[in-house]
Amino acid sequence: MSRLARSFGFWRPRRPQRLALALAGGGVIGGMYEVGALAALEERIGYGRFDIYVGCSAGAVVASLIANGVGARDLYQMLDQDVDDPLNFRRGAVYAPNAFRNACASFWRLVWAVGKNAMAGIRGSVPDMLARAERDMPAGFFSLSALEQFLRNGYDARRLENSFRGLGRTLLIPAIDLNTAERVVFGRGELADVAISEAVAASCAIPGFFEPYTIGGRDYVDGGVGFSGHADLAAEAGADTVVVINPLVPTLVDDGASMRARGVYTIMEQANRIYSQNLLHLGMSVLSVKFPRTEFHLIQPPRTCTLLFGPSMGFEASRQALRFGYESTIAWLDAQGAPLVRRLVQPTPALLPA
Repeated sequence: MSRLARSFGFWRPRRPQRLALALAGGGVIGGMYEVGALAALEERIGYGRFDIYVGCSAGAVVASLIANGVGARDLYQMLDQDVDDPLNFRRGAVYAPNAFRNACASFWRLVWAVGKNAMAGIRGSVPDMLARAERDMPAGFFSLSALEQFLRNGYDARRLENSFRGLGRTLLIPAIDLNTAERVVFGRGELADVAISEAVAASCAIPGFFEPYTIGGRDYVDGGVGFSGHADLAAEAGADTVVVINPLVPTLVDDGASMRARGVYTIMEQANRIYSQNLLHLGMSVLSVKFPRTEFHLIQPPRTCTLLFGPSMGFEASRQALRFGYESTIAWLDAQGAPLVRRLVQPTPALLPA
């Protein structure tokens, strides 16, 4: 054997780097932020660079479109300019025409259930009274049937895949089985046969706000319950680099005011964000130990941004959230994320020492 042949024997082909995207939940404004952030990523590193997509709750909506080959910049333009398109995410995508009437009916059912049991046990404590009323209470105020139908129709109109097995890329959508309290992952195993539109609806079922979403006799709620980001799914699927986008962070109030003055909704919103943020940071610190060969990069808004603090399921600030996601991510990619951008846009060597 010649010296040249022996030299080549010590070399083997380099396995292509597998890139993954993990999109956390965040309601309507969180999803808009993610589209803006993805448009910035696409501008800096190119179109179609990711191999694995993980989407939770609102992130599942966005991930299902990007994994289907819809360009983030095209999606951004559609939403920003309110283009007439089957995938344009307007109020009707989430809330059916009769949604308000049904929500009012659920609210009065709640009032009736509490009132009936209050009269029956007037000396009992409030928690005891609520416990007695639980079977008379509604399962949620809104249904996700409108979202599922919107996605199903949108996929069909744009000739996109509504089947996990039909996608050319890996798409994983986590949700929580309400009765077993376990995380399930649509897109792998037996759950790969569930329609993508139904999996997204299941992952979006915010407890209390939406009714649990039922698939095959099982009730599912939001994939963000007890989890945040689900970047571990991307690493388990073989990703070498995982970009995590988390839209909602706790907001710092530095103007001398208190969130207490804004009422119970704001207090609950802030508490939920604190819980989610702590879960995310704890989870990512564990991932760095469990998957030492996988790089994890986190993109999220600064905690001083008040734009993204408010009703996460509202539409009023959605377009500003879209633009802020783009602008803030461009700034991050040009500063802290610059090494990542340089590595992803540079051609990788074809050979690696054995």
